Amino acid sequence: MQVRLVHIFHNCFVLEAGDTSYVFDIPAERFRSKKVLAALQEAVAGRNVVVFFSHSHTDHFAPDYREVCSAANSLQAVISDDIEEMHPDLDFGNALIVEPDEKYELNGLSIETLMSNDLGVAFLFRTVEGLKVYNGGDLACWDWETASQPELDFTRSFFREAVARVKGYGPHVVFSNVDRRLESLAGGPQLAQAVNPQVFVPTHVFGRAQWLKVIHETLGIVEENCFTYRRTGDSENYDILI
Repeated sequence: MQVRLVHIFHNCFVLEAGDTSYVFDIPAERFRSKKVLAALQEAVAGRNVVVFFSHSHTDHFAPDYREVCSAANSLQAVISDDIEEMHPDLDFGNALIVEPDEKYELNGLSIETLMSNDLGVAFLFRTVEGLKVYNGGDLACWDWETASQPELDFTRSFFREAVARVKGYGPHVVFSNVDRRLESLAGGPQLAQAVNPQVFVPTHVFGRAQWLKVIHETLGIVEENCFTYRRTGDSENYDILI
């Protein structure tokens, strides 16, 4: 099947598959320039939209997501339970509130969650067409230089276990952090090489994407399997073998 990817900002992307657009981690207003907002609204206009929010950090969650996606034909939200806890004043309506390490069904969408080693969850899901997707949110190998050895051991072990689970699921499309503040790129190469998805989407670049031009070489994957965006609104089509 053919899918289309659109880069919006940071960890926010739109994945068009069939008659549905899957949107990830729309950031709060302070992270949205006019260009970012316009690109997102254009991408969801007239579409059936499912938006996933991995956790409550403001670079990953927009309290006004309904307003932002108001041009969509329909809108459903899948929201990590830490967001509900952090925003008791918000009415989430018919949103699906999810907890770590659980399984859910949403209108033919099969969803599994993984506990994050930051906040909230990561998502594994399968569409009605059989497309399998992993979106890590902020689940990553956060092996900071300032961490103690026990902290590093725990972080790396936690991430290895997550990678094994993702590999076992066999996603066709993978979204994962490649934070260049870390020598390990937050585990991006480790995950890309272990899972070897048909499309790998590098995330968490804070709007500075020029360096991604040769990211496939660092990831150890072929260029055609990497969504190498440079700016807001960049898009690419992929033929996925289901």
